[in-house]
Amino acid sequence: MTRLPAAVAFLVLIATAPALAQGGASFDCAKASSAVERTICKNSELARADREMAAIYSALAAKLAGPAKEHLARDQVRWIGNRNRACSGGADAITDCLKVRYDARAANLKVLADGIYPFIGEHAVYKAGKVGNITYSIDTRYPQFEGATADFSAVNRTFADDARKSDEDSTPKADSGVEREQTWSYEQAFALRRPSTNAIAVAIDFYGYSGGAHGFGGTACVLVDLRTGKAVQPGGVFAPGDAWLKLVVGIVAADLKKQFVKNPGFDDALEPANLAKTLRDPSHYCWRADRLELIFNAYDVGPYSAGAYQVVVPYGRLRPLFRADGPIT
Repeated sequence: MTRLPAAVAFLVLIATAPALAQGGASFDCAKASSAVERTICKNSELARADREMAAIYSALAAKLAGPAKEHLARDQVRWIGNRNRACSGGADAITDCLKVRYDARAANLKVLADGIYPFIGEHAVYKAGKVGNITYSIDTRYPQFEGATADFSAVNRTFADDARKSDEDSTPKADSGVEREQTWSYEQAFALRRPSTNAIAVAIDFYGYSGGAHGFGGTACVLVDLRTGKAVQPGGVFAPGDAWLKLVVGIVAADLKKQFVKNPGFDDALEPANLAKTLRDPSHYCWRADRLELIFNAYDVGPYSAGAYQVVVPYGRLRPLFRADGPIT
């Protein structure tokens, strides 16, 4: 088995050594050497989150061997480095950043432990600066499928290209009104879901502000078939034909019509042809272990002020139309 580099092994040890008896962080707070570590040690909630995340990591590492264990170790070191770079500034800013990151990491580690290890790494783009009078920060996290059982190059390229585009769009340019004092930001995280042993669903959550009347944000989901390495369209989950689309259109239209009573949306969005077109877009489909969550961001079916709409469909209503050889059965 390939031996981990000393620096990697050391950082993993620091990240995962339990301190349950002291009820503190997972590392020795007497040796805290950075603002991030000191913030964790001074905050009991963060110390508990660090300890719990380390326990989840350790439990997963104990189940793995060989390349899978080495991949997890390297990804944890990368996560720690990304955490340290992104969580900066004043004490309150560091605290808020750490809370979000620990919650997301713990949840994703649990998914990585559910079944065969899928070799998914967390990559990140982080930068901050000032262009003219515009101060900006970009904190983008995105997944990369790094296993060797299938060719994930296309789906990985999509995640990486989208991250680079968000970086480019969120970085002020000379013609961005730099004479006015503004604060721009873009934040993106991802949550992993395991709808079946053969698939991973990725939910990309994003929010940004780059001038204008208000910010922009939402959720976009991608279903990846671990057997083929490809992103799967809704039609790849359901049996051939449009019976599934007719069913989903009916379910969604009835649910949204009820939601529009208290939270008005665009009535014409519920017209069958318009809704069918919307529902062919795979980014709305957030597949879970027992249900499908359909997410409609601002402007998809309603105005910005209405926010996002969500329709939840138990698999019991959909399973008769699933492909027998599809990624979800």
